[in-house]
Amino acid sequence: MRKITACGLLSLALASCSSLRIEHVDYGWPVEFVSPASQSNMVTADRYGLSFSVATIAAAEFQDSSALAGSQIRLLRSNEGFYFLTGPRFKHVYVFRCDEHALVKESVIEVSQTGLRDPRLNLRAPFVELLDGEGFHKLLTRSEIQEGSNP
Repeated sequence: MRKITACGLLSLALASCSSLRIEHVDYGWPVEFVSPASQSNMVTADRYGLSFSVATIAAAEFQDSSALAGSQIRLLRSNEGFYFLTGPRFKHVYVFRCDEHALVKESVIEVSQTGLRDPRLNLRAPFVELLDGEGFHKLLTRSEIQEGSNP
């Protein structure tokens, strides 16, 4: 009887763990991560335990998979857990969500027709703020520009 009760309690405990949910999690990074892409197109954010290749982003943005080697990449994680990525000469901000061993495109937001000069990303909950020189200010959601000036 004790074995059956112990097994039943263990099963109940394991079942309750599978439905465990922690809500109101703030995934946001307080400051953007800025790093040059290596010559092999890798960006590594040791502080956040994140490493990935920017070759596919370079191909999408510049039609050249090696175009970002040595270039500065700006990355910020929103409160919702989405990664916002851009850099100098970019015309877009790329938004990614996490998947198993992957960052998957959530959206691509056009922010400039001529390319950004010196972009900055800031967390301004519930938005991500994009700045690029004097007078250029946009508030972004994971799918669009919420408000801001035009380039």
